[in-house]
Amino acid sequence: MALRRMTINEPTTLRQWRNPFSALLLAMGLFVITIYTLPSLCQFWVENMDLNSGTVAAMGVNPNFDTFQGTILQKKAFENPRILPLYGSSEMSMIYDYHPAKVFTPETGVTPFLIGKGGTQTLIHVLDLAALGENIKGKKLAIFLTPQWYGTGGISQATFEGNFSALHAYKALENPQLSSKLKQKLAQRLLQFPKAYQDFPYLQKVLAYQEKSGLNKQIMRIFYALPAQVEYASLAVQDAVKTEWNVKKLPNQAVAKYSQYSSNLQIASSQVKGARGSSVLSTVRPKWDKLQAEAIAQGKEATGNNPFGMDNTFYTTNILPKLQERKDSDKTAKYSSSPEYEDLKLLMNVLKEEGAKPLFVILPMNGRWADYTGISRTERKTCYIQLAQMVQREGFVLADFSSHENENYYLRDPWHLAWKGWLDVDEVLYQFYLTN
Repeated sequence: MALRRMTINEPTTLRQWRNPFSALLLAMGLFVITIYTLPSLCQFWVENMDLNSGTVAAMGVNPNFDTFQGTILQKKAFENPRILPLYGSSEMSMIYDYHPAKVFTPETGVTPFLIGKGGTQTLIHVLDLAALGENIKGKKLAIFLTPQWYGTGGISQATFEGNFSALHAYKALENPQLSSKLKQKLAQRLLQFPKAYQDFPYLQKVLAYQEKSGLNKQIMRIFYALPAQVEYASLAVQDAVKTEWNVKKLPNQAVAKYSQYSSNLQIASSQVKGARGSSVLSTVRPKWDKLQAEAIAQGKEATGNNPFGMDNTFYTTNILPKLQERKDSDKTAKYSSSPEYEDLKLLMNVLKEEGAKPLFVILPMNGRWADYTGISRTERKTCYIQLAQMVQREGFVLADFSSHENENYYLRDPWHLAWKGWLDVDEVLYQFYLTN
């Protein structure tokens, strides 16, 4: 008896995908879907699996370079009503007594989130905050302005390259909260630093077409969309991986300290209305008078061996060996005209378009040291006045400490706050946080 051959009919769709061209289309489609969804998926995973309010707060007082370069932790910091983000430069990473990270313990009801290190000048913060978009709308933050930034050249090529974040640049240029005109100005400024993004060729293309208009701009936008998205996706995934890595390195004790207090806040009954639109408990307000007395005593003991009010150890190690060489070494320094002022305008425009509520803090120079090195009082005063007027003209809150440049126990070296200086700033930050 002959056996009848049986055939199995394959589904039509399966036969279609056996076509090499169809398979290629499928692979390309999956690739496109992946690079457009992977950044959001990675961010969602890290935010929901690894980050809680205690973890974010603990990261905020243990700053590192990855925090400055990414956006995930900063975004979560702005979501927490008991965190006040602080943007500055080296004063954010030099944590001594009376620094906000020391004074604002969890029990005070507010925790600083520190963003900054040496070289993170105005343009770096322009990108940083422009990358956060709607996450900072209606939110408070403080921005520290260092007069030394406003020298003739502004931020140097090397300094910018060492602090530049390609992720921030991509996010800033795609931020729907910012106007096309502002993005164009930002792109024009970034194009002055081509070495900073030489490893990201499609970011350079994106910056270049920002300057164009009309049909040419749209054609270039479409043409470079896919490769630019690949670059951006790789940066976003790196941000997620580095965030998870740094969170896992946090000491369990530090996370528990902030997490426990966060939980206690939710069940506490004594509450005051917070400055950021939600209830904030202040169980232990800083005792400012007591802290001031302690800071003055500590400063007096630490500054006895030099006429500049500097920390004794810093003076002996860093200043004394070259003291004679530094006499009048800065007498040609000018602070009345600088590209940094234009960067500050960019920063304030970003904050206005995003609807943020910043406090600008003008830090003082060490007046006695500036006199010795030849920076004229006229130049210093001109810088202070320009900064204050620019901030006030835009209607932002200002705290100007420039009048304290000759006050004892205010600065530990030529540039950085200490003792009484930090406490005065701390008190202003605290009132800013609590005041509607």
